[in-house]
Parts: sequence; structure tokens; C-alpha cells
Amino acid sequence: MSQLTFGYSDSEDRIWLASSDGSKFWLTRRLLERFIRPCAELLERTVAGGEVPNALPNRQRIAIEHAEALMDSPEGEPAFARDVETRSTAQAPAAPRLVNTLRLDANPATCRLTLVAAGEETTLELNRIDYHRLLGALALTVQNADWRIDLPGWLGPRAHLGQDAKDPPVWPH
Repeated sequence: MSQLTFGYSDSEDRIWLASSDGSKFWLTRRLLERFIRPCAELLERTVAGGEVPNALPNRQRIAIEHAEALMDSPEGEPAFARDVETRSTAQAPAAPRLVNTLRLDANPATCRLTLVAAGEETTLELNRIDYHRLLGALALTVQNADWRIDLPGWLGPRAHLGQDAKDPPVWPH
């Protein structure tokens, strides 16, 4: 998979995930309710910088990492401008497959997301910046679907402001 796109189908009450290689998956509310919070907690536990004396708490470091990931790429390109050539496909999209398992492995440098649908595994190997972008797009789709899934503040509606919706501001003022 190269470029990923999320959307919501109100007739199916499911979120779809499509890739530029023609793959398409259904994600249910129940699956995401069980996945997003543990996924966010894993990212918090594996955020870099904990070994630094007097480091900020994990929750603040992950909020900063997430906010920075949603900004420009390390090369200075806006997030949306990256990989623009992969956003269309000449292939007709495949019929969506229902995902019954999502697994995430993470460390301070990379993340591996595995989707299991119809007994087949599809694995995405991403750096943390791209994984934050994927998780941010998924969280926005969940919010737009009005599913009311409990999201951590650094991933919630005010995350783009550099603030945790429930905690005090991360950035000094």
C-alpha cells in the first residue's frame, strides 16, 4: 500500500480504508473502539525521550510528536503534498474486505500496523511521522462519523492546536 484514504459510509455505518494499490477495507465501530485507545497508549509508552533527565511526561511528548507529524514533512513539504503521484490508481478498486483484527507494534522509530481480513494479513510498515498522520486521519474520520469513541486528548479535536483536550496546554505561553 502506498497512499491511504479514509471515508465513512453512512449506509453501512462503517469506515472504509482504501489504498492506491486498489485494496479496500471496512473498519467497524466495535473494532475501532477496541483499537484506538490501546494504540494511543502504546505510542505513548514508546515515545522517544524518556531517557533524557527531566524529560516531559510521555503524554506531553506524544502530543508534541503528534502535532509535529501533522505539520510539514522533515523536508519542509506540507503533509498533503507528499506522495501526490500515488493518489490515483488505474485499477478498479477491489470489493471492501471486513477487517476483523488490527494489530500494532511500535518502537521509538517505526510502527507496524497489521490488518487481518478474510484470513489474509496486510501489513503497513511506517515511520512514526506517517503513522501519526494515519492515526490523525482515522481519528478525524471517527469524529466526523459521530461515533463518540474515546480518543486521547492529543488525538482529539483540539490536537491540531498543540493541546490535549482534557489536559493543560503542552506549549509554553
